[in-house]
Amino acid sequence: MINFQITNHLILDFIHKVRYFSFFALLFLLISAIFSQDFEEIDSNLLNQNFEDTIVPLNKLNTEYPKNLEVLIRLSAAHHLLSEKVYDEVMDIYHLDKSLHYITEAMKIDSTNGQIHKWYALAYGKKIENANIRTQIEGSKIIVFHSTEAIKKLPDDPYCYNVMGQWHYRLADLGRVSRKLAQIIFEEPPKGSFEMAESYLKTSIALEPEYIGTYYWLGKTYQKLGKSDDALAVFRRGIKLLPPYKREEVMYKEMIKILEKNDRKKS
Repeated sequence: MINFQITNHLILDFIHKVRYFSFFALLFLLISAIFSQDFEEIDSNLLNQNFEDTIVPLNKLNTEYPKNLEVLIRLSAAHHLLSEKVYDEVMDIYHLDKSLHYITEAMKIDSTNGQIHKWYALAYGKKIENANIRTQIEGSKIIVFHSTEAIKKLPDDPYCYNVMGQWHYRLADLGRVSRKLAQIIFEEPPKGSFEMAESYLKTSIALEPEYIGTYYWLGKTYQKLGKSDDALAVFRRGIKLLPPYKREEVMYKEMIKILEKNDRKKS
């Protein structure tokens, strides 16, 4: 015997649930559409290096939809790239701190996201690159962890290969006193090698052949490995590319200086 009262109740309950979930499905689609439209313009500005034009809309989205990973990642990226672009040291530090803040917030929400590991490695790496040698050595394991995680999840992204190449170069290039300090800080100090630097940097160039900075670091690595001809060849390729930011302008000038010095030796 069918209990129609119970059956009707179950049917009504099912309809209510369908309506409930349909409402949230529609809300999700609406928010996704809003994000898609906003992100299209924001990503276009990021791609075209109009970083200043991304901050206001991203801040607005962050206020309206707090703790959204897509917003936080873009905020970190925009501030990081602005820190690379500006020449004023105070503004450089301001944007770098903002970049690290937003990507740290994102990391608290999802520590498995490859983009989050990537931008954390980039922001943190820049934060300590001019710090004292102890801070750099202590931070090196943090950088390699996040870079390695990013590479696992984003194997076709060139930038963490670049970071790992620099990491190996800097560690391999440590002086005797710094190496001793590393042994004091760590039971097993991080080890870098110029051979591994070469491997990572060549992979980075294969994935992104238009970034001048990787040619600079690969050329420097070849110099350390005693491959002078390879270094000069890489520098010649590098100076054909435009330096996008101030650090690459310094690299460009140094490559020119090395090549001119070599030409003077020949003449």
